[in-house]
Amino acid sequence: MINAEIDRGIKDAAILIVDDNLSNVDLLREILRHQGFTNVRGETDPRLVPDLCCAYPFDILLLDVRMPHITGFQLIELLRPIFNDDYVPILVLTAQTDQETRRKALEVGANDFLTKPFVTWELLQRVRNMLQIRILYKKTRDQNRELEQRVEERTCELSEALTLSRKADRAKLDFLSVMSHELRTPLNAIIGFSEVISNQDSKRTLAPDHLDYIKLIEESGKHLLNLVNRILEYTKCSTGTVDLEETPVDLRDLLEQCLAALAPKAQAKQVAMALEASKPLWVSVDERRTHELILSVLDNAIKFNHQGGTVTAALSGDQDGIVLAITDNGPGIPAELQARIFDPFTQGEGSIDRRHEGIGLGLPLVQRYAQLHGGWIELISEPGTGTTVRIYLPANRLLASTAGFAAAAGAV
Repeated sequence: MINAEIDRGIKDAAILIVDDNLSNVDLLREILRHQGFTNVRGETDPRLVPDLCCAYPFDILLLDVRMPHITGFQLIELLRPIFNDDYVPILVLTAQTDQETRRKALEVGANDFLTKPFVTWELLQRVRNMLQIRILYKKTRDQNRELEQRVEERTCELSEALTLSRKADRAKLDFLSVMSHELRTPLNAIIGFSEVISNQDSKRTLAPDHLDYIKLIEESGKHLLNLVNRILEYTKCSTGTVDLEETPVDLRDLLEQCLAALAPKAQAKQVAMALEASKPLWVSVDERRTHELILSVLDNAIKFNHQGGTVTAALSGDQDGIVLAITDNGPGIPAELQARIFDPFTQGEGSIDRRHEGIGLGLPLVQRYAQLHGGWIELISEPGTGTTVRIYLPANRLLASTAGFAAAAGAV
């Protein structure tokens, strides 16, 4: 099929013969037409050739070298900017046989060289070979253009889809933000009035079971308010409306505080927690959000660990950056879940068989907090062997005068 297509292209190729001798033009035209070439044109005045090539797309040129007004070499130079990046082969025909003429013809841009008198079969074969390259070039060029067009169209489609996706994400975040704000007001009222009703005076007038109901309302309201606050915090982080309140913080001390806060939860599940030995590490961070970051990762390590498991925390910092690693020996995270574990509202369990509470914003918030500080999160997990979460912060968060900050903190 390809060879047949090339053969058709060769027979239909536009050929221009340029020679000041009309008999030479007629001879070449007759030879080519006798071999089935249907689109052959001749020109005896080389001065007309540039305009001719501008007006008509020729596939090959057969040029004489020694012509009046413009030589074949000069004509090639004039045609070069006209053809530009298009490949139009040029076969030079001349009676001159010296090496200098050959060299100059090829240097100025000719593709092949044939001396007069020529052998007919050799002329035809060289023309055919050059036209084969020309046809393949045009085919490749057209395919490239078609491919570029398809890529451009597909890029536009993907760009539009991405814009729509971002608009949808923004609309979702705006919705969550508005709903979170609106829910906080009634929840505050529910919690506040529950606390008022369950005061000391109410304990004397209300039945014990009513007091239990009120306490349950209060606890449920606080739990729901905490979820709403987490959603609101996530939307703020995602829409770039968060300003970090940076202060000097001893990261080791903050880590110890988080371990102490979660100790009762770990003891209830018989999970052992350990902090690898490290020196005080003073950094400039948003203390509240860094505390939440550490607390969330530790809480997950305990919550998803098995009974009697272990959780280890390690901290290091130098000129290469700060690394906080929290490792558990729990069941690990399935490979299919790891790819989307940092997506918001992602749950590791099905909605029916869930054993753990949460709305799937723990790790997404952890990631956002790390990114706000110029860092990132790395999760390494193998089903059956446990999980390690590494939190990286840039070295510019380190404070050089750690001793001074420690002394100042002690004085306070």
